[in-house]
Amino acid sequence: MRLASIPLSLLVAIPLAAAIDSQAALHAPPPAFSSTLVDKLSDDPDYTSLLRLLQRAKLIPTLNRLNGSTFFAPTNDAIRRHSSRNSLWRDALRDEDLLLGDNVKDQLRQELFYHLLNYTVTPPQDQDILVTKTLHFPLEPSEPPADEPPPRPPWLPIPAGTLGGEPQRLRLTLKEGDLRVGVDAFGQGGAKAIKGLEVASNGILVGIDDILNVPPSLAVAAANQSSISYFNRILTPEIVRRLNETAELTVFVPVDSAWDVLHPIERLYLESEFATDDLHQIFEMHAVVQKGVKWSESFTPAINLTTVDGHQLEIVSTPGKVMVSQAELRQPDIYASNGVLHTVSSLLIPPGALQLTPEKFLLTLNCTNFISLIRSVDLTHFVNDTNSKITILAPQDDVLALFEADDLPAKGSEELRRMLKYHFLPGRWTPKSLKDMDLVTTELDEPGLDGGGQVLEVEVSDDKKKKAGTSPSIRFGGALVVGEPLEINNTVIYFISRPLTPPSDSIQVASPNLELSSFLTAVFSAELSDMIKATPRTSLLIPRNEAFKRLGMLVSAHLLSSSSKADLERVILHHMIDDVVYSRSLQNSSSRTYATLEGSDIHVERTSNGSIILNASGGWAGLRSETFPTNTLSRTGVVHELSDVLIPRSVHLTVGKLVKAAKSTTMTSMIVKAGMDWILNGTAPPEDSPWAREGVSGTGWTLLCPNDDAFKNMNLTQLYADERVLQAIVGQHLIKTPKSVVDVDVPNNNRPLRFDDSDTYATLLSPSTEYGDVVFREVGGDGGVIVGIKDARGTGARADWAQIVAWGRATTGGGSGGVIQIDRLLIPYQPPWWRESGVPIAGAVLGVLLIGLFFWGVRVVWRWDRTEATYEPSTGSTEPVEAKAASAAADNIKSFIAGGFGGISAVLVGHPFDLTKTRLQTAPPGSYTGGLDVVRKTLARDGATGLYRGVVPPILGVTPIFALSFWAYDASKKLIFAVTPNRTSQTLSTGELAAAGFLSAIPTTAVTAPVERAKVLLQVQGQGGVEHKYKGVFDVLGHLYKEGGIRSIYRGTFATIARDGPGSAAYFAAYEVTKKALTPAGASPADLNIGAVILAGGTAGVAMWAIAIPPDVLKSRIQSAPTGTYSGFMDCARKTIAQDGVKALWKGFGPAMARAFPANAATFLGVEASRKFSASEYDRATLTLYALVEFSDRIARNAKHFETWCSYQRSEQVDFSDIPNDLKEDVDCVFATNGRLPASWTDTRLKRCFPEALVNMILGAHKLCPELFSDEVASKDSWPLLSQLETVSGAWVRLQKLRGSNQKISEADFVANVYETIRSRPMEQSDYRSKCSIALPQPLRPVASGSEAVRILGAKTVIPDCAIFIPAANILELSHTSRSPFKKLKRTSLTGCGDSGDKSFGSQSTPCTQLQAMPGFEFASSFWEDKKPVHSILEDAYRQNRMSTTAAVRQLHSLHVKAPVFGLVWSDGNVRAHVDWCLSEGEKLVSSLIIQSAPYPGYNRTTQSATPIFHEWRLDRPADIIQVFLLIRNIDIWTVGRFNERVKAGVKELVDAVLVRKQSYRPWKRVGSVVSTLRGPLADENVNTSSQPNSSAEVKPKSKGRRRRS
Repeated sequence: MRLASIPLSLLVAIPLAAAIDSQAALHAPPPAFSSTLVDKLSDDPDYTSLLRLLQRAKLIPTLNRLNGSTFFAPTNDAIRRHSSRNSLWRDALRDEDLLLGDNVKDQLRQELFYHLLNYTVTPPQDQDILVTKTLHFPLEPSEPPADEPPPRPPWLPIPAGTLGGEPQRLRLTLKEGDLRVGVDAFGQGGAKAIKGLEVASNGILVGIDDILNVPPSLAVAAANQSSISYFNRILTPEIVRRLNETAELTVFVPVDSAWDVLHPIERLYLESEFATDDLHQIFEMHAVVQKGVKWSESFTPAINLTTVDGHQLEIVSTPGKVMVSQAELRQPDIYASNGVLHTVSSLLIPPGALQLTPEKFLLTLNCTNFISLIRSVDLTHFVNDTNSKITILAPQDDVLALFEADDLPAKGSEELRRMLKYHFLPGRWTPKSLKDMDLVTTELDEPGLDGGGQVLEVEVSDDKKKKAGTSPSIRFGGALVVGEPLEINNTVIYFISRPLTPPSDSIQVASPNLELSSFLTAVFSAELSDMIKATPRTSLLIPRNEAFKRLGMLVSAHLLSSSSKADLERVILHHMIDDVVYSRSLQNSSSRTYATLEGSDIHVERTSNGSIILNASGGWAGLRSETFPTNTLSRTGVVHELSDVLIPRSVHLTVGKLVKAAKSTTMTSMIVKAGMDWILNGTAPPEDSPWAREGVSGTGWTLLCPNDDAFKNMNLTQLYADERVLQAIVGQHLIKTPKSVVDVDVPNNNRPLRFDDSDTYATLLSPSTEYGDVVFREVGGDGGVIVGIKDARGTGARADWAQIVAWGRATTGGGSGGVIQIDRLLIPYQPPWWRESGVPIAGAVLGVLLIGLFFWGVRVVWRWDRTEATYEPSTGSTEPVEAKAASAAADNIKSFIAGGFGGISAVLVGHPFDLTKTRLQTAPPGSYTGGLDVVRKTLARDGATGLYRGVVPPILGVTPIFALSFWAYDASKKLIFAVTPNRTSQTLSTGELAAAGFLSAIPTTAVTAPVERAKVLLQVQGQGGVEHKYKGVFDVLGHLYKEGGIRSIYRGTFATIARDGPGSAAYFAAYEVTKKALTPAGASPADLNIGAVILAGGTAGVAMWAIAIPPDVLKSRIQSAPTGTYSGFMDCARKTIAQDGVKALWKGFGPAMARAFPANAATFLGVEASRKFSASEYDRATLTLYALVEFSDRIARNAKHFETWCSYQRSEQVDFSDIPNDLKEDVDCVFATNGRLPASWTDTRLKRCFPEALVNMILGAHKLCPELFSDEVASKDSWPLLSQLETVSGAWVRLQKLRGSNQKISEADFVANVYETIRSRPMEQSDYRSKCSIALPQPLRPVASGSEAVRILGAKTVIPDCAIFIPAANILELSHTSRSPFKKLKRTSLTGCGDSGDKSFGSQSTPCTQLQAMPGFEFASSFWEDKKPVHSILEDAYRQNRMSTTAAVRQLHSLHVKAPVFGLVWSDGNVRAHVDWCLSEGEKLVSSLIIQSAPYPGYNRTTQSATPIFHEWRLDRPADIIQVFLLIRNIDIWTVGRFNERVKAGVKELVDAVLVRKQSYRPWKRVGSVVSTLRGPLADENVNTSSQPNSSAEVKPKSKGRRRRS
């Protein structure tokens, strides 16, 4: 019989039967209904999935056996949703053949049991919660399922499992009329009953919209609770395991807010990986494991529970509140598979259960690695004992991370144990209890200290500017304390910047200090190192290296010799005090004596100024040493430094021992043979000796001891035979040393006697001769001293003076006297009879010479070239390139690169000086005693790399700074020219140069200011104990930007301008003036050698820093001071002067001046070197870019190409007789060299008055070419010419040497040794230029596109080796006045030129490719070409020179100047000449122009006629070299004379033609494409051309009627 379904509301209205015991009703007989729960499920299509799952779990028989049960049945939709995220249910719903091999289906069955109650329930009232018991008994995990058949059907739940035999609970509630199943303790969540209640014969069926999830384990249940997230975060894997696996577990979990009562350190500790023990203890205080799970229903009215750790929980239930001990129950009964979880409001921890140990603080404050190391060596009692007072020095993890695994001792090793014990100090050392230079005892027990504790030095800064409430800067053993110390009850923790290493043995701790290397070498030499390392409780006093130098090289040599090992051992042991004496003991006692291991004592006294002076037990009077108590700790005690070596009384230093140390055996033999061996023994002369009879007494003698090399040229046998001479020589070297020469105020007076400048002493020879005394002189700047016989003259410095090589002081005779080693024997002086009368004569002659020298100097100064010297960096390239490629863009690139290299060179050389200067300027008063002290402390603290701290900012900034500086300087000079249009001089005065330099500093400051700011901050960090705040330049800039933005980065900009403005003015002005002074007359500043560049650059740097130090001091202080220290530049100046005085403005002057010369010399060396390299590379790249264009040198090397070029340029070679009549006078004037020298010079008696080379050259020239000389030339009028010829004679001599050598001579050798001397000397008036780029003219014939000529004629420049120009001052009126021809022509449109570039009239007015700073006319009169190494024959150079002269002739013609241009070709020591001119057959029409070139044939003296070939002057022949010299001199005179006149006349005629007759000016330079340079029909390509000959002997120019183009 099938019953209709009963609505849920009716179920509520009609009370059901009371719940029966689940197990008792399990086997009750079924009611009278025949429709079971299975039938109900089968009849309802919403339960098909559930029915399928029941079948798979074999629960159909179980359902049929139940009576009066309640089944919460999920619908198909609920199961579908759940199976999509649950693989177990999803797999169970598959087809039969896809089922897994689990025949038992235990897990699925248990989850379905959670939906079944073995009784019918009475639904709760609205909002009430009903707790029911399901048929789900959670079981412990079993073995994996198998294919075995079930034990027996039907499968029935067995009361057992992890809840103590209790089934799992399920809550019901009625909320707003809806029944919800599986809610929490507050009625939230759960599944909703969505179908009407079905009553079956064996129970009721309630349809729900979701699956009832089986409660998970306690760990998962806890993880799902957001109110206990902190508990979940600190769980360890072991606690999670216990939560998952412990059955019948009741856990009271504090909510998140409950943990706030713990100390923050305790909380951080609990969150660390080291809190396992505390976490287990806390867990066991909140966990109860008893028989049966303690649900909240068992708390009424009260109950006592025992936790796992054994303490009692008193639970009291009152209406509305349940108290668990002192905590309130917040959420009860969070169900789990193995127990229950309750949340409480506070921790259930008894007072004192958790203690804050130092270890917890260290672990939570980033010292986990430190604790790990401590645990590995079982030193945890130092960090876990809260009762003992202790101070811990802890390096944090980020500090230890900087050390590699090999940098620290191995974990668990004894060495690590020693190191870690060095980090613990007994007692509670707060910052207030620490004092500077204190030594605090550590926990490290040192056997070398007889079991006493090793000490650690403390440094405490005395910074009065420290903010209130902050600790002073503290260092322990050199390690900086980072942050504030931590005080915890009896413990103080300091966090240090690096681990502390226990001191090693005395030898090892002293070894890193290179200043102590000499003493350590002596220790190893004496084989005492092992003894020093092993002797306990000793203080080792080590003299610095300078002490051994002051001790005297001879004393040092004696002690280090193999025969003096015993003396050396005594000296070393005298430096070991038989006790541990720290610096505090030395400083606090005014006078005290200490025993040494040598056996004698040393006496210590403290002077009024605080210095500590040690007096040795022996040595000599005044042998004292200043002590520097450095407290360098060792395993056996301490090491201090001394200024001088201490000599004990057990060491006897005699003159004989010192002479032996000097290895002067010859002098020893002389003394013995002279009967004066008592000198060597340090005793008085015997009573029966002649010395005693003469009254010689005492033992204090100083011997001037020549080394054995001084006797090489002496006949010792003869000398030993003459006892009188022998005694005189020995007596000359013996000085009776008075005790008064000992300066007791100098603690390191170790010289046998004073030998300051002009100190004079009597010798043993003085009583018998007027010249027996000796005098000492200081020579040079390096401290060198010589000793000589007083008033000795006339020996040629061969026997009356000697250089002091070394010295040593003796301990005999009261410590006065010793040995001074010299490099030469002093021969007793006896003046010649004429000495007295010769002195007045020499004085008179000297007076006359000085007067003559004065007037000669006046004449030289008067004739100095007064043209301005400007900065002209060398181009470094001789390859011709396109004009535009050598223009401003290329120069800017080269300047940028050169400036960068120059700046880098300056930084690398000058940065250590700059760092020293900056630290002196910014350090507090008293931090350093001087520049050397800065260097010493920097090296000691940071090593050699410390001198380059802060080097990155200037390295990064030098390229833009130097590029901007030199660019701005050039731009400023142009600006000065622009604002002074009516100036009369093209040269800038010194004041104008300084103004340009000042202006250059303004744009440069945009880069300099931030670079200087970063550099200063990096340089000053680390000094005075300041921490290293910044890691690099970008870190600095980042901090500054965060601190104050761009304004902070640019702090000190005004001070930078105040320094660099006047400094740059002095810098550039000094450079220009120095360079001008060093430039020889007629030479270019660009040709100065390296030495001149170094001198000019160094002088400029010195000039700059001489005035820039005060603003630089203020700049450094402003940029390094904390924000707000100074309000501005003047405020900084006022405060600096008020605090430190005016002298503070000159701090760092020494290092700055020491840096100025080398750094700036390096700057210009780097500039010049990089310019040459960049120019070469740039030219090479440009040549590659224009590979399709032939250059001038290539054209010259190819005869056919040169013919083509000449054809289109209408250039032809003619005979010398074809020279036009109107030019012959000028040509004859230039080549006229006969009769220019006085005939009186050929007098052989002149050999006594003039240099031999000059006389030989003149006489040789007269012999070969007497016509050079004339009686009509007065000798007195030719003295300047003679001076010039003297220089030429030097070149002639060098050429002969080159010819006579067996080595191959290059053309560069000829240029450097011969050509340049001959060229530059006679050029006194003209403008002599080297490597001047000349623009080639446009072709005079049309060029067809695509022809071979296009490639040849594409060349635009040619670079002759030398060019001669009219000086700009001589043609000033043509260009630079307001009404000058140049400005008139430039303004008119009739010139046919553009406004800029190659088309401009300014470009056409000069043959050069580069325009002047102030555009104007330039006129070249001569070009000279050297044969290049790549040229095979001399004609190549001649062709290339013709290209230069053709350009000049074309320029002259375009400007209406009728004048020739001369060319010289130099090759292999030979010279040829040619003259070129322009021949116009019409009215100056371009089409009628012909450029003619005539080789100079010379004159054959044999045939009395002109030679038909090129004349060659051979420079190794005296007559020829003089003729070439006179030829160059004639060109110089003609250039500023007749050529100058022709130029002015031509320009005047041009103005008249253009401005009056309105004729058009035709440009001569090529502009644009070579194809478009000329328009119109092409001329016949069949031009009359012929090849150039291959030998100079075959060059036969044709006559005028038979012209040929070439």
